[in-house]
Amino acid sequence: MNRYVLYNVLLISIMNIMLFVPFILIKERFSGAVSSILIAPFIGTALIYMYTSAMQRFPGKGLPEILKEFCPKWIVAGLMMFYAVMWWFSAAIVIVAYAILINRFFNPDANITTILVMLLVVCAYAASRSTLTVMFSIEISLVLNAPLVLFMLFKMFSSRRLNFDAMHIVANYAKVMPTIASLAAATFIFTGYINLSLYNRLFPPQFVFKLRWVYPVIGFMILLSSFFVPIGFHGTAAVDRYIYIWPITADSLMMHYGFIERVLFLFLIIFLNMSLTYTMSGWHQAMEFVKSSIMPQKKPVVDSRETPLSNYIIIVVFALATLLYDHWINEKLNLIITQYWLILRMFTEILTVLAIFIYSRRRSHP
Repeated sequence: MNRYVLYNVLLISIMNIMLFVPFILIKERFSGAVSSILIAPFIGTALIYMYTSAMQRFPGKGLPEILKEFCPKWIVAGLMMFYAVMWWFSAAIVIVAYAILINRFFNPDANITTILVMLLVVCAYAASRSTLTVMFSIEISLVLNAPLVLFMLFKMFSSRRLNFDAMHIVANYAKVMPTIASLAAATFIFTGYINLSLYNRLFPPQFVFKLRWVYPVIGFMILLSSFFVPIGFHGTAAVDRYIYIWPITADSLMMHYGFIERVLFLFLIIFLNMSLTYTMSGWHQAMEFVKSSIMPQKKPVVDSRETPLSNYIIIVVFALATLLYDHWINEKLNLIITQYWLILRMFTEILTVLAIFIYSRRRSHP
């Protein structure tokens, strides 16, 4: 079961590209991004150990069930709706960004709304499945795509166009104090553990989290790669000219064998799968939080043969809200909103981890 924790950490770490984390850090490469990258693993490691230790004491229970033990029902209902909006929005950002990517790099003649609707239909159906089914889907997606991600990174690090001098110049700004925005972006890499807020329901009694030191190590390696590799390809000055910096970086590489010549096509295939998986997982968690808020007496079921009607209703609302969000905002506004969302997420996670950790100590020592 420990591998399922790793899958969630990997999924969110990889998806930092679609949440503009590299762009935010690169924008502040001379004003605190490097120090944020060095501080973030310590914050992430502390939060990972605290949250996994706390959830270990609540086997088979998610965040809604834990909070109901210690808080009034009206507070829990409000918190669950807040968490649902947070999870829905994180997935909405990703799926909207990928629809724009397809339009811009793959098929410029296609209508973005049409692309988005097709992606939403797939994500909505997948998110409405049971929790166990969603977890199995995450596993299959990562098993299939992780080797391709590693291959793409190998191509980048082995490329002669990668300029280590440019990377070294930016690394010299490590003494500059971090900003809130850069620290919030850097800590996002380590946030996969927070999915235990729902998926802890799947873990049996006496379950023990093992090899927790692996999660921050993997996150730190992905963070370094997502920040320094684009700088190595585009230089210290030109690297901030692109919003979607990683697709541009992938398009800087060619493969001289096989039927796919441009690495960009491989990148788009990988992140199509990963974006759908991330949105499926995020919306499923948001759906379960909404259900725990509006149907507090109903016992959660992690695996059911029939899909409840409430699942479809909630997911359709999520999809329609995403379409409205895409209609009302532009790329610049989306980037600004995402930056504020990352800051809110950081403080929300810290407070959540501290609260659950304190509750777990109370339960062990009544």
